[in-house]
Amino acid sequence: MWRDRIENGLAKMQERGELGASADPHDLALALLSAIEGGLLLAKTTRSSRPLEIAMHMAIDHVARHLNAP
Repeated sequence: MWRDRIENGLAKMQERGELGASADPHDLALALLSAIEGGLLLAKTTRSSRPLEIAMHMAIDHVARHLNAP
């Protein structure tokens, strides 16, 4: 369900021209969710928020590479 919602949001960004035409909303959504889930798991096991912070920054940077300049 979460992947679908993220994918829909990315697809809408692509329709508005904010996300490049070559970007794949499905794959980007899967990558975002995977990074967050992995970061959450590591954060729980290490009892530190740092793994989640790193994963989120990496995921956001990955999506940002597909953004069109304003």
